[in-house]
Amino acid sequence: MIKYTDKIKIWRNQQIIDGTFNIRYLILLFMVAIFPLIVIPNNYLIKFLLGVTPPDYVTIPRYAILGIIAIITLTILLKDRTKVNHFAFIPLFFFILFATISGFLAPIPMTAWIGSPYRFTGLTTYYFCIILFILAQASNGFKTRNLLFGLVFTATLVSILAILQYFGINLVPHKLNGFIGPIGYGTMPHPNFFGTYTAFILPAAILLFLFSKKFYKILFPTIIYAGLLASLCRGTWIASIIGLLIILLYVWNKPDIRNNYFVILGLFVIITILLMPVEHGTLFSRIISIKSSTGINLNDTAGSYRMYIWRGAFHLFLLYWPFGIGPDHLIYVHLVTPAHELADKAHNIYLEMGLTMGAFTLLSYLVFLSFFFRKWKTEIGFILFEMITVYLIQGFTNIDILVIMPLFWIILGLDLVEQA
Repeated sequence: MIKYTDKIKIWRNQQIIDGTFNIRYLILLFMVAIFPLIVIPNNYLIKFLLGVTPPDYVTIPRYAILGIIAIITLTILLKDRTKVNHFAFIPLFFFILFATISGFLAPIPMTAWIGSPYRFTGLTTYYFCIILFILAQASNGFKTRNLLFGLVFTATLVSILAILQYFGINLVPHKLNGFIGPIGYGTMPHPNFFGTYTAFILPAAILLFLFSKKFYKILFPTIIYAGLLASLCRGTWIASIIGLLIILLYVWNKPDIRNNYFVILGLFVIITILLMPVEHGTLFSRIISIKSSTGINLNDTAGSYRMYIWRGAFHLFLLYWPFGIGPDHLIYVHLVTPAHELADKAHNIYLEMGLTMGAFTLLSYLVFLSFFFRKWKTEIGFILFEMITVYLIQGFTNIDILVIMPLFWIILGLDLVEQA
């Protein structure tokens, strides 16, 4: 008989052969499966240890960990002399160049390079994400399906937390939210960010189930969808509906998976109906508001004053269009909504980029993104295309955030591999 220690050695050797212990794979797996879970539930422990309440105990730990991971990754890439020879790196180079120029011209250097308080989406965050993008595209598609499953599994766990929060059971409380009433944010700083996170990953959860044909995996998209509803974020709902329609077009002529897709849609309808009357009809009211004065129209109040913010941001963009007002600098403009709320983000990732880093940076970014809208060659390629599409659609009403940006850039890198 084989000894237990010998079995461990055999298993370890097999994992080495399969590449499970590959440092590049472990870094990517950590980012997609562990990074979204990193949160300090409240500030009591920090206050007890330091004697003071920190200004930000939700994003600072994630920013620090992202920086450490990026530095380790950069060391590995340089040591291995990783090559970057895809045409997409040409506009990416100009994106980095123009964004950096904007940073040097910015009035507040600290904000330009690190980011505004509670956001931390300055230039260094973009640098860190681009390093992870290079790592992902250098993976040669290595265990991409495993990475996607890790992404989906973690999103399911976070969605369970958000659903519990929606019903008043909050296992991850923090004082930065200021929310009143039922709403889910999981481990994210804000429900809108959680909406972005779930909308981004939901297509992967659906398609992994359809392609694997393992029925137990239907639990993942079902739970993530319920979490998406619990976020009460209308912009991400709209993006998800468009994503669902794209998947419908894809599966329409594939009878082997089309029926299962309709099963998923049926479950989504049932979940929506069941949640509508819960907590005094909060979800129902939110859905109805999409067509009301606070939903989609051209009034200043539209989309929680997004239209008002967009007008003000666009006016500033016209004044500072070459290199912008400075990365993450909108907070210093004192753009205040009629509800007396300070707008520190444009609530549109494209307008935000043009306003803060200039038209040249935005144009370079858009040209770079154009490389990811090509005909996919594999099932994994379609999953990645779908995720990228949904993220960019929801970006018209939401913002880039520290927690999700690295995941998005990793998906971009993996997609570049699938196109090869």
